[in-house]
Amino acid sequence: MLKQIGRFILPVDVELRKRRLELLVWSFLLSLAFYPQYFGFIAWFALVRPLMIIASLKGRKAFNAAYFFSFFFNLFSLYWIAKVTFPGMITAVVIVAFYYTVVFVIFNRIYRFKPIYGLVLFPFLWVGMEYFRSLSQFAFPWSDLGYTQSYYLYIIQIVSITSVHGLSFLIVVVNVLLWQVFRKKLLPERRLTSFLLSLVIIFGLWAYGWIEVPKYPLPGKVEIALMQGSVPIEVKWAKGNLYHSLHLYDSLTQSVANDSSIKLYVWPETAAPCYLTNNYSCRWEVSNIVRKSKGYHLVGAQAVDMINNKPHYYNSCFQFNPQGKIEQRYDKVKLVPFSEHVPYQNYLPFLDRKYLSKYLTFINKPGVQWWSDFYPGDSMVVFHLPEYNYSVLICFESAFPEYVRQAIRKGADFLVGITNDTWFGRSVGISMHARIFLMRAVENRCWSARLGNSGITYIVDGYGRIRERLKIYDVAVLKGKLRPIENFSIFTQYGDVIGFYSFLITISLVGILILIWLLQKLFLKK
Repeated sequence: MLKQIGRFILPVDVELRKRRLELLVWSFLLSLAFYPQYFGFIAWFALVRPLMIIASLKGRKAFNAAYFFSFFFNLFSLYWIAKVTFPGMITAVVIVAFYYTVVFVIFNRIYRFKPIYGLVLFPFLWVGMEYFRSLSQFAFPWSDLGYTQSYYLYIIQIVSITSVHGLSFLIVVVNVLLWQVFRKKLLPERRLTSFLLSLVIIFGLWAYGWIEVPKYPLPGKVEIALMQGSVPIEVKWAKGNLYHSLHLYDSLTQSVANDSSIKLYVWPETAAPCYLTNNYSCRWEVSNIVRKSKGYHLVGAQAVDMINNKPHYYNSCFQFNPQGKIEQRYDKVKLVPFSEHVPYQNYLPFLDRKYLSKYLTFINKPGVQWWSDFYPGDSMVVFHLPEYNYSVLICFESAFPEYVRQAIRKGADFLVGITNDTWFGRSVGISMHARIFLMRAVENRCWSARLGNSGITYIVDGYGRIRERLKIYDVAVLKGKLRPIENFSIFTQYGDVIGFYSFLITISLVGILILIWLLQKLFLKK
């Protein structure tokens, strides 16, 4: 057994070793493109060599190379999930790697049939896969290629037309074009043309953004207060520490309560560490804090409802009016699979913690983080203030372009994002999450406010310019102004056209390949 594992890790075949080493390097470089500030440019060429390698292989070898590359790319970019749940991280990496692998394998089959078809269709396959990852309760649309450009202000302006998937599409197109530059079989003029086209795409994006971004930013109108408590996880959920958090947010509220212009006070995700629906002591304390401030409060907390004699737990937020009464509630709809819940848990009871603990006894040991058992909410909610409306994105929900677009279409004047990224420490995960939220603001040309328990907290305009921000792990209040949305962007009006049609093309190709495989099996039997 040990010999087999050793041969798998260090195969005898020297060429296979070299191939794996090269794919490992490129998988790390592609993940590096998602890191803060300066590495996004890597995405424009990080797929070139993996494409060359996978296109040159057949059958099982192509599948193995594709999965190897995909697995390590996801491991390098999603490792930080282990800080919350190690089993959830492994599950996410293993499953999400198959998405990429399917795309590479389909590309391989088409490319070996006719190269030009493979080259043309690969960008559609990639974006179709990204769109597919946003569907169902298994959705995990985290590492879309377009997010690698989130620090390049001019480049990202195109997403107000195409969504982030349109930007991903263009990145993949450039990778395909750059691959042609290295194909020695092509005529020199075709290789030069491919190189020039890739430059035209990148420069065109930059030029469009430069034209689109206003030189003189407009000021905000709606003043809000974002209260960053930076409460450590172990303190927040420790037995008997409920009032520690509430007293902290009371203090933060009172530090700015003399400003009557504040329209909304915002607490982070699960800032009140209780079930506000049935913990009357906790709700009374929150109400007292709200009444003293004489303002509206959006409070992140948990909720529980009894449905069919079974408790259903929710990750929620509540809007309190100035009199301290709950006016509206929103239950998080998009939950993190194998972290916050088991997808379709009513139909997959064998993945429930209670069931698994019968066979995996280590689950119940202290220090072992398993996935939670939240249920998803029903739909997006638009919260109402006397003069303005807004919608809330709780944590992971900011990763869904069409879901956020729905909030704007339903009448939200601005967006509020609340999260608790303290789980991830100072890992790359908190930066990735913050930039995903920023991309939603640009797509919809909608001013937005993001509040994390310990950061990253900021207010961003509809062009992706951060107007005010707090330092990570500061205990402070960010007072700032938002501007209500004035016009719908093209994306908000028409939706994720490129993502949707790429998905249709992808599933059509999958269907065709399955049909061909079945016909081949049928004729071989005859």
